[in-house]
Amino acid sequence: MDNYQGIKFCYADTKKEIAAIKRLTVPFLDSSTAWVLDSCETDLTSIQSSKGNVNWQTAIDNPIRTRISNGEYRASDKASGEQVFGEMSFQWQVQNADASKRRNTHFILLGIASTSLKIRKADDNEVIASWQFEAGDASSPGTHFHSAVNQYGKDGLFPEWLKVPRFPGLLLTPFDGLDFLLGELFQVEWNKHVSKDSDARNSWAKHQKSRLQNLLEWQIDRVKNADTTPWNSLKRSKPPLELLN
Repeated sequence: MDNYQGIKFCYADTKKEIAAIKRLTVPFLDSSTAWVLDSCETDLTSIQSSKGNVNWQTAIDNPIRTRISNGEYRASDKASGEQVFGEMSFQWQVQNADASKRRNTHFILLGIASTSLKIRKADDNEVIASWQFEAGDASSPGTHFHSAVNQYGKDGLFPEWLKVPRFPGLLLTPFDGLDFLLGELFQVEWNKHVSKDSDARNSWAKHQKSRLQNLLEWQIDRVKNADTTPWNSLKRSKPPLELLN
């Protein structure tokens, strides 16, 4: 798709998602960083009346942080694992869908769209795992929705100058990333938590289901209607502006 226009999001729906994920994740987050999710919502409200391209982001030095996982990233034999905690930060370049309006109903993700996830050792804060998932821009060379592992340096798997591989992905919003991170660090407890009926769980699940279903259906369509190899078709395709609507 040569005329990529970005991906349109509804402000009201995005704010509802943030409100739901805030309530849902309370037992699993470090309470000292809970304010970061509040800030995400406040900043988005400010962006609603902005002009031009705007960064919606968390400060790198103020990520959303989980509570300590006491080996719960292992489904069994937890005692053999070290204590760790997770961090999530993100940067999205967005613009309002209608620049003539004083207060927009929709914004467009167009530009940088990166969510960073890290795992640190609890005893000394050393980063032991770091990866990100991203949505591409008009010229991104990999699959539009992809993830990459950061393991640089002499003990890493990949040198910093090597920007591949870009693994195809399903996660899109930063809050999808937080859901994923908690599911990894608290294998059993997070599953039990989100399996319980609650207003927060139901609201979050409703919005996430719609997003993932639209994204998967678009990917299936790209594979079914490929004019090259199915994989190359998916890799080269850009989603439509109304993908989520």
